Amino acid sequence: MALPERIDRQRTALIAYDVCRRALTPVDPAHRATMRPVLEAWIRVIASARAAGVPVIYTTPVSRADGADVVMLPTDLAAETGVPPLTNAIEGTEGAGFPDEIAPRTEDYVFLKRRPSAFYGTGVVELLRMLRRDTIIIGGGATNRGVETSVREAFNYDLSAIVVRECCWSSDAAAHAYSLDKAMKMYARIRHLDEVATMLQG
Repeated sequence: MALPERIDRQRTALIAYDVCRRALTPVDPAHRATMRPVLEAWIRVIASARAAGVPVIYTTPVSRADGADVVMLPTDLAAETGVPPLTNAIEGTEGAGFPDEIAPRTEDYVFLKRRPSAFYGTGVVELLRMLRRDTIIIGGGATNRGVETSVREAFNYDLSAIVVRECCWSSDAAAHAYSLDKAMKMYARIRHLDEVATMLQG
């Protein structure tokens, strides 16, 4: 029987990618019920990280109310679906905050994010270097957009990435599955929540 995977908790950080209220506790009751298992997964992985002494880094997708920091570049998907390439929450609104169940604590780190990557223009890479962390555990949404973008960029920064399946979501089920089962496997380890919790327990 294969031995369980191990990580060095002294060199690991958890990135809670875009786990804002707008995504995890939406107003629509049916959508909220659909997202509840993802929120439950986040409750567990954040608790496991804190118990292991692993830093928790939050990113939240925001734009100014006047849209001055948004550049809407032309993309095929936007043309086909009518959905713009950036759909951030408005900075300072309730939707841009975090659900009470996983709200950041004073020892956590929170970064505003204006582009799909967890790293571009945020200061997260600099924080990881300062903390001497070269392994990240990550999840969030959309799996095939922001999470995959961040995982690819982490690879370029020589960061080892572990993606938590149950902590990811997307409105596009096929793209979500392809990202987890194919695309991100080139750049990260894709693991279930139970496996990651075991790693964090050491």
